[in-house]
Amino acid sequence: MSSQYTISNKKRIAKNTLFLYIRMMLIMAVSLYTSRIILNALGVVDYGVYNVVGGMVVMFGFLNSALAQASQRYIAYGIEKDSVNMQIRTFSMLFNVHIIIAIVILVLCETIGLWLFYNKLVIPEERMVSAFWVMQFSIISLLVSVTQVPYNASIFGHEK
Repeated sequence: MSSQYTISNKKRIAKNTLFLYIRMMLIMAVSLYTSRIILNALGVVDYGVYNVVGGMVVMFGFLNSALAQASQRYIAYGIEKDSVNMQIRTFSMLFNVHIIIAIVILVLCETIGLWLFYNKLVIPEERMVSAFWVMQFSIISLLVSVTQVPYNASIFGHEK
């Protein structure tokens, strides 16, 4: 029984790894293709402004990754204890922590970020309004991605 179980696990791990590689290749292909389309549509100057201002979301990607790993571990620990109460409290606590992190990020982006935007970035005057709105929507996107971490961690924590 044990031998068959390990063979089944090895097959599942191999299949999941293959699917993850396929997913990564598809995302990379779509990203390369869409960046080419965006460059053609915006032009060199606007594409540069878009990448500098919108790159803030990518810069905080490492934070989301680290938060997701930690959150997933806490949720998996609650699942292992087989206590629904503990799982609910863990998810609630994680969600509250991520809301607080999102609020801190919002305050930092709207104070220091705007100061950097207006005082340090070299953006053509006619593109300032567009760049400002790209920044605001990038901040919103960042906040949404931070607050959805507990949900993603819960999904991954319940996977086999």
